[in-house]
Amino acid sequence: MASTIVLGYDGSACANAALTAAVESAKAYGDGIVVAFGAGVRPTAEDSDRQKLVRQMGGDWAEEALSAIRTQGVEDAQAVVVDARPAEALLQVASERNARMIVVGTHGERPLTGAVLGSVPHKLLHLSTVPVLVVPVGP
Repeated sequence: MASTIVLGYDGSACANAALTAAVESAKAYGDGIVVAFGAGVRPTAEDSDRQKLVRQMGGDWAEEALSAIRTQGVEDAQAVVVDARPAEALLQVASERNARMIVVGTHGERPLTGAVLGSVPHKLLHLSTVPVLVVPVGP
């Protein structure tokens, strides 16, 4: 029975590494992929304009990811932009879609840095109820 793999994607090199791993996993399991982007921003006076810009960037990146996923042979792919901070958005989508796993990239920050600065992979590893695949950027 096909399931869903949730891919966190922001157009970065580590997100591209995660995309490749998500495609490989989707092909191995016969799963679909949901590209998710968390567009939540910290509230500011300019929140409305900033939120629109972040949502637009997220939508553009999601379309970029969908194109790459389909080019690599996975047709069952969708994209969502969620009005939540990135980690919370990925957890929400994984829960709503009963995901097999969440796949994200990392640029190799140290665990203490992730804990202090609040990296998305660090949060996911501690909060997710589904497996999280954290993919490093290649050499």
